[in-house]
Amino acid sequence: MKIAVVPGDGIGQEVVPATLPALTMLSEAFGLDITYDVFDWGADQWLATGTGLPPGATDRLSRDYGAVYLGALGDPRIPDMAHGRDILLGLRRGLDLYVNHRPVVLEHGVIDLYRENTQGLYSGVGGSISRSGAVTVAIDECLYTRETVEGFVRYCLGRLREAGRRKVTLVHKSNAVPNTGRLWQDVFRRELEAFPELVGSEEYVDSFCYNLVRDPTPYEGVLASNLFGDIISDIGAALMGGLGLASSASICPETRFALFEPVHGSAPDIAGKGTANPYAAAMSLVMMFDHFGHGAAADLLRACVRKTAGSEAATPDLGGAGSTRGFMDNVMTLLGHELSARAGTAVARGPLTAGER
Repeated sequence: MKIAVVPGDGIGQEVVPATLPALTMLSEAFGLDITYDVFDWGADQWLATGTGLPPGATDRLSRDYGAVYLGALGDPRIPDMAHGRDILLGLRRGLDLYVNHRPVVLEHGVIDLYRENTQGLYSGVGGSISRSGAVTVAIDECLYTRETVEGFVRYCLGRLREAGRRKVTLVHKSNAVPNTGRLWQDVFRRELEAFPELVGSEEYVDSFCYNLVRDPTPYEGVLASNLFGDIISDIGAALMGGLGLASSASICPETRFALFEPVHGSAPDIAGKGTANPYAAAMSLVMMFDHFGHGAAADLLRACVRKTAGSEAATPDLGGAGSTRGFMDNVMTLLGHELSARAGTAVARGPLTAGER
């Protein structure tokens, strides 16, 4: 499988290159034959050519690649984030990546947060009226189709069942936003009938956020619309310890094409200092391995990244004094030791018997 790597802007250009050696090492160790090409889509290209996502990019990606690994987008030279919207929203819509999975990893366990990723208030439907240079009327429409909501809910419930979850919560605001809210409620209740293993509940988004901050332990799976999921995921990141720990996957269930990226932004205030935390970027690679069925590689990388986060090699936001490169160097050392130990064990045991094979 071939991966399209887009470091992007700011610290994306630091954390993504730092994690790629781990991708290569695990691919070789587990015989996965994963390769990658690097694309310079970002602020520099936008400023030089006026191009964000090149023409035909999504067709090429869907034809020649299995996934995108994205760093971060955002540059103070482009304050309206025009290039970021062009690239990221172009990828999400052009590749139909309508399921966004953002796991919230806490001491008591994992909350699987699923956010619809292409519609809602992020559909781009609306406009504005200006007078004398000032906006006097502004409209952003919240648009949802039943087809998308059904596909999203059905896929997420299936994934939660596969993960052994027992509870799932729909987050909405149907009391104030009745039309799309009731669509979500109707689809959720109907689709849930096919998943008797799951106990469903519903909460208004304001109440849910309050409860999540007070006590996250009752939640296992959470389904939310685009805007609500975007907000909730940052609350989840704060509960985890910061945006530097939050990873994500944007998925098209029908094609299995996916985009993996850390949730954090480009952080221009620390870009170039070498202290950006690569944890979320590395965990996005863990999600990539998991998504494509390479569980052993995912588990090994996950363990080494978590161990490094609790060591002296941790970056300053985790209480350490390490650097981006130093963090991943430590991960690579741990991976090397573990892979060598496993190889030694295999040699010591001798060839596998027919039954073991």
